[in-house]
Amino acid sequence: MSEAKALLKNYKVLFMLACVAISILAILFLGIQFGIDFKGGTLFQIHLAQKPTSSQLSTITTIIQQRIDSFGLKDTLVKSFGEDFVIAQIAETDPQKIQQIESIIRTQGKFESIMDGNVLFTGSDLIQVIKDPAKGYGYSQANQPQGIKQGGVVTWTLPFKLNQQAASKFSRGIFHKCETTSFSVDQGNQYNCQATYFFIDRPSNAILVLPAAVFDNDAELLKTGNQTEDINPNIDIDELMLNAQTPYFLIDQNGITPEQTETIAKLSGTRLEALVHPEISAQIRGTLKQGGYKVREAVQKSADIPWVWAVTGAKQTISLTPGITGYDPYVSDISDAKIFSDLIITGTAADFPTAQARLESLTILLETGSLPIPIDDVSNETISPFLGKEFLDATIIIGAISLIVVALVIFARYRRIRISIPILFTGASEVLLLLGFAAIVRINLDLASVTGILAVIGTGVDHQIIITDELLRGEATSVSESLVARVKKAFFIIFAAATVSIATMLPIIFFGLGLGKLLGFAVITIAGALIAVGISRPGFAEIAKWAVKK
Repeated sequence: MSEAKALLKNYKVLFMLACVAISILAILFLGIQFGIDFKGGTLFQIHLAQKPTSSQLSTITTIIQQRIDSFGLKDTLVKSFGEDFVIAQIAETDPQKIQQIESIIRTQGKFESIMDGNVLFTGSDLIQVIKDPAKGYGYSQANQPQGIKQGGVVTWTLPFKLNQQAASKFSRGIFHKCETTSFSVDQGNQYNCQATYFFIDRPSNAILVLPAAVFDNDAELLKTGNQTEDINPNIDIDELMLNAQTPYFLIDQNGITPEQTETIAKLSGTRLEALVHPEISAQIRGTLKQGGYKVREAVQKSADIPWVWAVTGAKQTISLTPGITGYDPYVSDISDAKIFSDLIITGTAADFPTAQARLESLTILLETGSLPIPIDDVSNETISPFLGKEFLDATIIIGAISLIVVALVIFARYRRIRISIPILFTGASEVLLLLGFAAIVRINLDLASVTGILAVIGTGVDHQIIITDELLRGEATSVSESLVARVKKAFFIIFAAATVSIATMLPIIFFGLGLGKLLGFAVITIAGALIAVGISRPGFAEIAKWAVKK
């Protein structure tokens, strides 16, 4: 009894028990956060087109977090991983919402307004997106749930404000961009005004290569227009390409010409990517690759959407009005032109949900700004909440079975309750310590993390057996000195194993190996190794020495 009291006063045992108590309190009051593997959700793995600087990476994670937060989602997590990856986790599984979020994440968001090949303003010139229905944001009549229908389409409006410098540049750039076409007594002057072209992620570092027949067909489609896709009628394809400022090459049935090959080669110093139509042959693609271009196929989204419209990033064309260009009333001197800082973007869609999605997406992009570098690829993994619950239930069952099996093996080996129970108690304590650690540092437990816990517990039982076997092995003239020496020998093995485990897991954390899937496993493994050598192993050694003496 006196030895038992002495054991309970041992500072190593007391420290372990105190840590276990703190862990239990943390679990009860802070709770355990589960990842999408158990509670359902979607994980996006975002690969950047180039290695960013630390400042750029911080900006990217902030912008992506802001874009996801704009959807009003809860339990979102965005963090950088490795040198050129960003991981985004959201508690959302609806396919349509996931598709919209992925589209927003994938978009760099480089917004430009261009006319006559000149950039009038960019997204960085916006100082406010005015989300006030009283000032036009949203739909013409908010009380109509299906929106205002004009010619079978739904109309949306997005007002915004430019900074003073951009507003001045815009107002001067559009000055007198209308011309009088006719006059009548009833209607007065009639005008023909130019249009501003709005682009998002215009390919400024690429060339376009497409069949001549596709270009001709696109020209006809642009003349016809497509209101459900925000394409106004009577768009001139040459004017579109002038404003896109992207060199293009039309390939006929005879293939690429020597003159085209020479021009393409000259552009390779300033243009790094070749966006090709699916019908472009493998031979021409090979020629482009030999010329130093990264060849990327741009698939036509729909037969109703011109290929050049989509691939140039064109979103809207908005015709100017005589009043805004200084024509009605007429202003003769550009220095007297009115400065317009409050502008609007309008669009159309086939139905209310599509119009709402387009308005929301453009609002988010303009509010959060452009990513400093483009996104190369986005992949996602979605798990339903029901499947996640099944994973959690199965994990609990597997853990319970593992505990029972370990208990049976230990009892079979030692056949002494006094020795076996401390091993099982220490294993259970390590589970509580790891869960308490996860609760305190707010780690989302996923399948990899739980696998790490099981692995740590398995390693812990193995180490406890090593300590116990060393204490039970042989006899010495001085029992006290013999136990101390054997514990030191066992701890040499344990420290070596922990060091190897930590060294193995660190590259996964710092260099991004596993792309996030093994991150939880690595963190739990390292935490388990540190908890073992600092808390549970010293405490168990004292308990084991007490048990062996008996």
